[in-house]
Order: sequence, then structure tokens, then C-alpha cells
Amino acid sequence: MTQTSVAREPLEACLWLTPKVFDDLTSPRSGVTAFFDHHRDWLSGREVTLVFCAGNGDHILNYAGLNSWEETFDWARYNCYASDPGGPDAIARSHNLDWLTRVREGGERSFNPYSAGPMMILSEQKLDYTLLAGIYAAIRAEAASRGISVRLLEYLEPGPEFCRSEWKTGRHPEVSAAAADAGGHMISGVIDVTLPLHEDPAAYAAYPEGITSGLPAGDFVAAQSAAFVADFGLDGVMLGNQFGLVGFWHPDNAPELTPERAAGIDRFFARMRAELGTKQLYWMDTYWSVEVEKAAWGMSDAAYAALDAIMVSTFAVLVERTEIIPNLHSKSALGGPSGGPRILMGVDFVDPWYWYRTHLDDRRTYLYQREVISKEGNCIDGISFFANDTFGHFVPHGPLSETLAAVRAVEASSTIQNAHSGTAK
Repeated sequence: MTQTSVAREPLEACLWLTPKVFDDLTSPRSGVTAFFDHHRDWLSGREVTLVFCAGNGDHILNYAGLNSWEETFDWARYNCYASDPGGPDAIARSHNLDWLTRVREGGERSFNPYSAGPMMILSEQKLDYTLLAGIYAAIRAEAASRGISVRLLEYLEPGPEFCRSEWKTGRHPEVSAAAADAGGHMISGVIDVTLPLHEDPAAYAAYPEGITSGLPAGDFVAAQSAAFVADFGLDGVMLGNQFGLVGFWHPDNAPELTPERAAGIDRFFARMRAELGTKQLYWMDTYWSVEVEKAAWGMSDAAYAALDAIMVSTFAVLVERTEIIPNLHSKSALGGPSGGPRILMGVDFVDPWYWYRTHLDDRRTYLYQREVISKEGNCIDGISFFANDTFGHFVPHGPLSETLAAVRAVEASSTIQNAHSGTAK
């Protein structure tokens, strides 16, 4: 028996895209073509996953089935969504005055409100399920025409960021009472998957007769996500912002971890896996290591095992820089001899929902992320990033190219130790 080194597979490219890139939602082909052209070098010769982010996932939760495709829903057409700006909106007005006073007049360049930017609407176009299906089809067709196999996922956010959230804040606030800081203002409406739902007579794709009182919120999310994925021919879902673990972004914000909560979290991930079957389940983590996620939030080995991929979060506006490498190491160690979820490292350029630009506004963290790619490439199975900014423009070629150069250097130098006898496999 000998040890030999074999070249590793190219890293997966997991890019996020929002409807802001389309000048006309009724004719998305030109925007899709522009996306594939702009990212040609990133999409060549590697596995490609595209996470489409129509909104914050409320359109999945409200989805009533194949006969409802003419229904419109709000989408992520805002910068720093605060609440409905269609009427007298004291929250948006207050946010913008705070931003003007502190950032423009006061010259502040800090966490919030600088990073969030002002609240504004980027588009008045309407989006319904038929148009959304057309966008998905345009992505599939363009990828096929270029010989690219794309995993197409839809995004599901636990909170009410980015656009209106009828299901979370209107229909079922009883399971969506947790709060989070979004762009400098506190919002409630974060789904707690362990809580029971109230009775709801509305028709849903997974529950056409309505919801019976007491159904765990996590069971509903799992079944509804699977129904949406099936009806639209998608390859899976991306669960964003530590979905399933309330108390965003720092272990001090986690609720008390009781046996009941831990069991509810396990049940949610098990239900997601069972409902999706062979479809893909991606999960954006807490920014913290496996050990912290288990101790503070109640994540478990069984929950991790339900996932196909974990995005290790490194967004500059939130990350504790010293936690990035320990987090990568801990997530990479989940696989063991029997394999485990693929580990995607998130990197920063721009944000589709806020105005900051990491490669300009937090150069130190931006460069450190690329350093980590170079040093820790053997812990990483893929790279994940937002492909468009809050104005609907793609990441500039310069930052894209220098990051791809770091990825290619890892791929060229990385080897995997393969025990075998005979010729290399």
C-alpha cells in the first residue's frame, strides 16, 4: 500500500442572483445572457450552483400551488428595506434621516447605518409566479446553450429582510416573533421552527386544505419548500441566515437551549431532508464554529448530516475575523471517513440588498478572505458570493478576477492524499 497525491477537483462556484439585474422581468433572457457572459471565467470547468433570490422566501411560504401562478408577490426591489414604503412610513423616513445625519452630514463610516445605506425602491415592476418560472427557464436555457450544468436553487430567508413578509409578519407572527438588526433598525418576524402554528384556512401548495392548529412551523417550511421546488423544477433550496437557529449572528443572542428546542431543531432539519429527498439542501451558517453552534444554538450532528452544503459565512459587516479559520476547520471536519456536507466559503464583494461594497469599504476583511482561500484551500469545496449589487449591477471584473486567481492557485497547488495500490485513480 502506498500514498500518492492526486489533483483535487475544481472548487464549486455558488453565485447568488436577484431580479434587480433584469430591466424587464417579462423578458429576462438578455439579463441572463449578460450574467453568463460576465461570469464566464468563473463558470467554466467547475460545478456551478446558482441561488436565485426573488425575495426573502415569503413567496415560497405563501405559494398556493399550480393554479396560483398569476398571483403577484413583493420581491427584493429595495435598498435597506425597512417596511412598506407605499404609505406614510415613519420607519423608512426615520432611517433615512438617521443615515443622512450620521453618514452624509456627520461623515460616519461604521457598521450601521453606513453599511446599510438609505432606504429606496429600485424598481416598480410587478413579479408573479409565471414571470418567476420564466426567469428560471431562461437560466436553464442559457446554461444549456453553453454546455453548463447548473444547480438552480431558490433562497429562503428566516426573517423579514429585503421585502414585505406577509406570511411571517401577517399570517403567522406566532412563530415569527424573534427579532434581528437589519440595516440599523430592529425587526421582528424571524421564524422559530420549533413553535406550533395557529390554524390557517388559506390554501398552500403543501396544505391545500389549510394548516391545522399545532403543526410545527418547521414541518410547514419543509413541506412547502419541497412543493415549491417540485412545481418549479428546481434543484433545491438555500436556507439563509442560520435558518432554524434563532438569535442571529452571535451566541449571546441565542435563546435558552432546552431539550425541547434541541429536539425541534433536529426535527426541522430531518423534515427538510425527508421532504426534499434527493434535492439539494444548502445552509448558511451562524458565522461561528460547529462547537459554538452546538453549545449555543442546539445544532447537532444529525442536523449537519441532513445538509448537502454549508456556506461558511464571512460577510465583513458581521464576521469576527478571528473566527473564520476555526469555523472553516470545524465545518471541514464534519465529513469524516463517510463524507459530509460540502463546505463553501462565502466571500464578499457587494450586497444585493444594501449599498456597501466590501472591496472598497472594508479592504482589510476583503483581502483577508482571499488570504484564507490561499492558506486553507484544503478545507474548502467551493466559493460562494453575491453576483449583483443593490443597483442590479454585477461585481466589477477587477475584484472578480483577483479572487478567481486565488482560487485557481489553490486548485493548481492542492492535492489530496490517496491511499491505493497500483495506478492512481
